Amino acid sequence: MSLRRLIWIPFLSLGLLGWGQQTGSISGEVNAADGQALPGVAITAVGDVLPQPRSTLSAANGSFRFNLLPPGNYELTFVMNGMATVTRKAQVLLQQNTVVNVVLAPEATSAELVVVAEQPVIDPTSAEMKAAISSDDFEAIPVGQEYRDLVKLVPGVQYTENAVRGPSAGGSGQDNTYNFDGVNVTLPLFGTLSAEPATHDIDQVSVVKGGAKAQDFNRSGGFTINTISKAGTTEYKGEVSYQLQNESWGADPDVETVAKDTRDLTWLSANFGGPIVKDRLNFFVSYYGPEEDRVNRSNAYGEVPDYNSSRDEIFAKLTFSPTDRILLNASYRDSDRDITASDVGGSFTSATASSNANSSQAISILEGSFIINASSSINFKWSDFELKTASLPATLLSARPSFDGSTPFDVNNLDQMGRFSVPQLNADDPLTATLVNRYGFPSDSGLAGGGVVGAASQINNQDFFRDSFQIGYDLFLLTGDLSHDLHIGYQRYEDSEVLDRYSNGWGDISYLGGGDSDHPGAYFLAVFLQGTVLENAAGGVNRIESKFKSQNIEINDTMNLDNWTINVGFMLSNDELFGQGLAEDSSAVSGYRVEQGSTYRMYEVDWTDQIQPRLGLIYNFGPNHSAYANFARYNPAASSLPRAASWARNLSGLIYEAYLDENGTLIEATPRGSSSGKFFVPDMNPRTTDEYLIGYGKQLDSGWILRANSRYRYSYNFWEDTNNTARTAWGDAPDEIAALGDYIPELGDYRAEVGGSSYVIAELDNSFTKYYAAEIEGEWRGDNAYFRGSYVWSHYYGNMDQDNTTAGNDANVFIGSSNIADGPGRQLWNNKYGNLAGDRRHQFKLYGYYMFGWNGSAGAYGIYQSGAPWEEWNYETYSNITGSRSETIRFAEPAGSRTTGSHYQLDLNYTQNFKFASRYKLQLVLDIYNATDNQTGYNINPYAHSAGFGDPRSYYRPRRYQLALKFQF
Repeated sequence: MSLRRLIWIPFLSLGLLGWGQQTGSISGEVNAADGQALPGVAITAVGDVLPQPRSTLSAANGSFRFNLLPPGNYELTFVMNGMATVTRKAQVLLQQNTVVNVVLAPEATSAELVVVAEQPVIDPTSAEMKAAISSDDFEAIPVGQEYRDLVKLVPGVQYTENAVRGPSAGGSGQDNTYNFDGVNVTLPLFGTLSAEPATHDIDQVSVVKGGAKAQDFNRSGGFTINTISKAGTTEYKGEVSYQLQNESWGADPDVETVAKDTRDLTWLSANFGGPIVKDRLNFFVSYYGPEEDRVNRSNAYGEVPDYNSSRDEIFAKLTFSPTDRILLNASYRDSDRDITASDVGGSFTSATASSNANSSQAISILEGSFIINASSSINFKWSDFELKTASLPATLLSARPSFDGSTPFDVNNLDQMGRFSVPQLNADDPLTATLVNRYGFPSDSGLAGGGVVGAASQINNQDFFRDSFQIGYDLFLLTGDLSHDLHIGYQRYEDSEVLDRYSNGWGDISYLGGGDSDHPGAYFLAVFLQGTVLENAAGGVNRIESKFKSQNIEINDTMNLDNWTINVGFMLSNDELFGQGLAEDSSAVSGYRVEQGSTYRMYEVDWTDQIQPRLGLIYNFGPNHSAYANFARYNPAASSLPRAASWARNLSGLIYEAYLDENGTLIEATPRGSSSGKFFVPDMNPRTTDEYLIGYGKQLDSGWILRANSRYRYSYNFWEDTNNTARTAWGDAPDEIAALGDYIPELGDYRAEVGGSSYVIAELDNSFTKYYAAEIEGEWRGDNAYFRGSYVWSHYYGNMDQDNTTAGNDANVFIGSSNIADGPGRQLWNNKYGNLAGDRRHQFKLYGYYMFGWNGSAGAYGIYQSGAPWEEWNYETYSNITGSRSETIRFAEPAGSRTTGSHYQLDLNYTQNFKFASRYKLQLVLDIYNATDNQTGYNINPYAHSAGFGDPRSYYRPRRYQLALKFQF
């Protein structure tokens, strides 16, 4: 029987259920005063977010557990005949286990003994590097409104002001996994956080940096962050909030070339929740309406439309508990954003050439759990994530390009034909004067050329989808003194992208002036998409559909014996990549034939190639005092190759260059070579990250919790597109690599049949990254204060820097099809070994708050981190092997040879509460971001032959103030 069939057997008896909920757990032991275990103690858990109480009995060894608890505040009651009743309070945090150990004494009085539990501290059953923080804590700290702002709280994760790309933390900025309500909202195929969740209704946030168990399907090459939204409780509660930042409140930039931030920002939010049916059904609803305005004033062509971004987001959640053993959650989140003047195009671009944009995001969730008995439970989750985006020209043109002259090219109205780049005046070419007089911009010496008029050249619709279906089964077994927490899970999901692009009119138009030697008599060049000619509104040749399908199985056993806890588990994964434009053909040498619009399986990474063991060992010296070690292997899933290597990207037949004479008559329409489909090298090893972790944690008598960890990550087997002949073509590769020859010896035969690129998708030879980190973290919580601090030393180096592949890396860069290994000077042996862009050698974070006796609180967030590595890029270093003058990632010195300045900043918060009528509260909140106004430069210009070589191209934002008014009831 094949492995593919064997893996299904454990799941056949579990039915059509899905993955685990957004939950935490409580576990512990019940003992008598003499230390003897007490079996049969009746334990009841009552929670503010749990419609019905949960009950269980302590086992033979006195242990008990409540799995699958919604995060929130709980009260535990322990009852046993002849013993005094004990009540303990505990907070359940997302994806954390709260340990509650109690001692029962003989009943002395009929009065109930109440003991308030300490806050959850160290989980003695896990070696994971994980942490959780509730909204009560992060709302008292100057964090920010967006989901990505929460990342800055994570120890050892670099502080960044990127708008798209994530921070590096043991992997690249595209290696992290972002979950929102347990739904993976990481941008499909790209691995960035381009989705738009916010913090306004987040109840808790949880982060796992390393030491993962075979639970929650963790394959992240970086860190995994997860949140849970607020839910209706047993009481009616609500809040209305209005926050604002005014452009006049911010400090001025220190650098004259940096424009002042002229944005006015506002955030309106509201939520309300409570019971619909007492002890059965609760509800929660919220609204979020951020708005951003910027006065663009004018540029060389005159007034420019003001920028505006407005968003409306609604969220609804139902929590249903038909019995005390069944809990169901259903939620829906819908967000729509409209942006005007999203891209004006620069200081010398007409307002008519600007673009608008819109996006819509929807997240649907259905999840539930069934407590079978005190020892076993089943849970499920189905989710659907959609992110639809569009970039639209502010001016839509009626002109349509044609090959037969049926639609004229009007040289007298070029601004109605497309996006026209106005030429500079040329005394030898009188037509330039005519064009400048008609389309130029005013200057001190009259009308000038060099600007842009007309309309944005392209209409772009880019939609992403992720459908997920997952299952979990948990079983607790006790055999003598040895206990087992068994977990088994199955997950399947499908990521997809649908991309439609069309030219607006004739697309990009430039002036040639009859000087093109290959096209005599050509005065104008128009570059457009063929689909515009075909007028195929359904997409046709311009639509690219890409899919990534994944299945994952996890099996985990956490065993406990006396003071020892042993975790043994593994994950199995199967990934399939699907492109478009080919169909399987067994009679062909390549195995394919060209078939426009057909979906084909590009590559499969089988189960046996992605076995990911998880091994952990924990020794508990006593309560809240443990040492641990862990090994984990991860096969990261994110890959852009379903689109980047798809045959539908054979754009040489889609993009056309139209050459026209001075009267607009078509001379020639030539296909322009661009991206094209790529073959995969057979039998590649999947990208892998091996992680080794040791750590120690203890709660001190003073109340401080200290944790110390040391971690090593080694990532290898990176995939990239590269020249099929890269090992031998330029004679600069190491001898052992050159001896391997072409990646696909038969590529010439394949291309003769179906075309495609001379590049292939290959496992780059000796590609690797290494990450060392040593971390110490302290946490303290008192009645009126909370503090958390960390220091992390780390070193991130290697030869495969996914954070350093383009001129500006804060973007959705292809994973597996970047500039890395693209031609001479860009191969891994070309100075690519060194410190990687995400390396931050030293980092210190401290944040917390203090609550005053007058209903006010002060919070702060402080950060210090080392600068970012960079290096010189210079084409002259490789002039002996290429005539190209492109300097992008052609390193003239080893990677990371230079470093930017360190950055530090302090953010502050003050909150004043006014309470009245017993249940109402008014809050006034002041946040000050970058109070030290430290505008450190980063994103250094590495191009040796550019005027700004060595200068920062970005700066940390100046000091800014934010006010908020909140009404809670």
